[in-house]
Amino acid sequence: MYALQTFDLTKRFGDLVAVDHVNLKVQEGELFGFLGPNGAGKTTTISMILGLLYPTAGRVHVLGEEVSPTRTHVLRQVGAMVNTPGFLPYLSGRENLRLLARLYPDVDERRVDEVLELVGLRDAAKRKVKGYSTGMKQRLGLAAALLHRPRLLVLDEPTSGLDPIGMKEMRELLRALADGGTTIFLSSHLLHEVEQICDRVALIHQGRIVAEGEVRALLQQYKSLEEMFTTYVETP
Repeated sequence: MYALQTFDLTKRFGDLVAVDHVNLKVQEGELFGFLGPNGAGKTTTISMILGLLYPTAGRVHVLGEEVSPTRTHVLRQVGAMVNTPGFLPYLSGRENLRLLARLYPDVDERRVDEVLELVGLRDAAKRKVKGYSTGMKQRLGLAAALLHRPRLLVLDEPTSGLDPIGMKEMRELLRALADGGTTIFLSSHLLHEVEQICDRVALIHQGRIVAEGEVRALLQQYKSLEEMFTTYVETP
């Protein structure tokens, strides 16, 4: 069983074909990179994976079950961080996580402390979120996504706003999570970062998957993922 699989996934907005017959297969425990330029269809694809948009055609299966806006039961086993996470600014990081923890019967105070430690926010846990930097909010967003011990993580630009040290720590954390059995579907513009931590990648351009494969195999064909990217994507 695949952790994530799409079958000819297609989304049209009027005459615009935003996602065009996309077929993805993500193995359990894999760290999968989803690459593409702005407007390529990444966010629309992720929205359909998370049951936020109906496909025009095709299907999404998560952990063996079909997903749509009216079929979201399996998404209880999914953690997601898409765009800049939103939190109550007048509450502390820990208080925000405590509120979210109420949604999950198996998440207790100990788990809140665990995820704060995991993302490097233990010392800032008592500070109000309105005083957090963008990078700290990204860390808190990842902590929120990890609260319920998801089997699949869907992350959109998780290192946005982080300094170089924070980016390195985030890479190490994501790799450790994948090595521990969590499947990660990672959308990122940072090709060097993806090259360092991902097992496989897919490149989407103009709504279609134009390249896909194991990172090691692709790096035997190209000098870097950046070279692969520019081979398929016209630059201005």
